[in-house]
Amino acid sequence: MTTSYYDVAAGLGAAGFAGGLSVAIMNPLDTLKVRYQVATDPGAMRGFAGQILRREGLWRGLWLPGVNANFWGIGVSSVGRVGCYPYVRDGLLKAVGATEKHAGVMFVAGLLAGAVGYLVSSPVYQVKTLAQAEAGLLENGVFATGASVGKAPRYASLVQGLGTLKRDGHLWRGAGALVVRGALLSAGMQVGYDGFKTWAKRRGVLEDGPVLHGLAACAGGVGAGICATPADVVMTRYQASSTYRSAVGAAADILRKDGVLAFYRGFTPFVVRLGPVFLISLPLTEQIRRLAGLGYLT
Repeated sequence: MTTSYYDVAAGLGAAGFAGGLSVAIMNPLDTLKVRYQVATDPGAMRGFAGQILRREGLWRGLWLPGVNANFWGIGVSSVGRVGCYPYVRDGLLKAVGATEKHAGVMFVAGLLAGAVGYLVSSPVYQVKTLAQAEAGLLENGVFATGASVGKAPRYASLVQGLGTLKRDGHLWRGAGALVVRGALLSAGMQVGYDGFKTWAKRRGVLEDGPVLHGLAACAGGVGAGICATPADVVMTRYQASSTYRSAVGAAADILRKDGVLAFYRGFTPFVVRLGPVFLISLPLTEQIRRLAGLGYLT
């Protein structure tokens, strides 16, 4: 069956829009995760979140920081890790002569599709992370709370943030760590999502539809969290601090100072955020594809 230009464009567009919209909705949890990871001695997550809400409010403290960059960054990356994934997977299956999908091919295809998507969106995603890391209550043009007390905002908008990165010569800073993190996230997500869908349909447990898509999205969130949290911690520390010369140096510093378990610091909010994001974006992608006449992802 020949794939038309419309099929490709509509499929990629569905994945990008659904991904961007989902992270815009869930941006408060993402902001909380980033601010918690870069804070000095933040204490318990619940108390840390409560302090932000009391002093800054939900909108200014957690929802607004980095939301535009998050929409565009994840939208672009979703074109790769969701939109391009079926083509990469099917190409790998053909290359190895396999007749049925299996977890190994799903993992490798997820790695490749995710790496491309996150590489392209790296500068935008970096603005998102830095905007969230510097977030706080503004008084007289400088931050009165948060990790950047006494400093003026440098990443208040996507345009300002990209300009700041370009002037500082850091436009692609942390791209390697982001690509590794994104590739692992995509691989874990696809093993969970595509794997669960494939298993359920083969066994006759559920028919292809919204219920199956929702359950598979939850499986994808867990898989992505397990695979990607360590890389996410390293990437956040590296991008939020100018003291590290490389992502490897940041990882070594975390291991030396905080131990192995520090690589899963923020695991709970990371997975809690991923669950709803995938629960919105993946079923929404499927429904947009159906409405566009493409049918569900296979």
